[in-house]
Amino acid sequence: MENSITTSGEYSITRGYHALLGQREKMENAELIWNSVSLPKHRFTMWLATQKRLLTKERLLNMKIQVDDSKCCLCQDTVMETNKHLFVDCEYATKVRDALLSWSKINLPARELNNILELIKKKHWKKFKKEVVAALWGAMVYHIWKARNWKQFKGVSLQYSDMVKEITREIVGRIEMYKDSKRAIRSRSFWQNLCT
Repeated sequence: MENSITTSGEYSITRGYHALLGQREKMENAELIWNSVSLPKHRFTMWLATQKRLLTKERLLNMKIQVDDSKCCLCQDTVMETNKHLFVDCEYATKVRDALLSWSKINLPARELNNILELIKKKHWKKFKKEVVAALWGAMVYHIWKARNWKQFKGVSLQYSDMVKEITREIVGRIEMYKDSKRAIRSRSFWQNLCT
């Protein structure tokens, strides 16, 4: 606790707290995942997905939990349901992603989530545009995971077109909340096209 003493010899609660925490690993792309444009449920699901912590069939099998069928239930492909398959290669996810990219007029390749976030981060876009695109990706991940769970546990197939409408409605709603902020005003030409 030596680190919690200031140069004047007084105890610092902040320094003591940080000394107790120890060295923390900084998560890559955290500022894009936890941005204020994203809905909290989208942020959390995206965070789990980027950490590969969602309970996909592959992960369950790796945890020695028996799974009746390891195939992807969304596209009925013979490929095992993995994090990469579910959010990158799955035919269902591809339809959702293509529709959202067309709607947003954004051109991003189909890549794993961390790679997509890295691409967004490196783009020469205004901060708000990066946050909106990351929020769009987070919403897509959340809704694909939700569709997977509904199909897996309820036997209900969600139409991808309905999902796209729901995602665009949520994103437009979030943009409307922030449209008068300084950072949103700087990206007005981008988000005005989405909100019309």
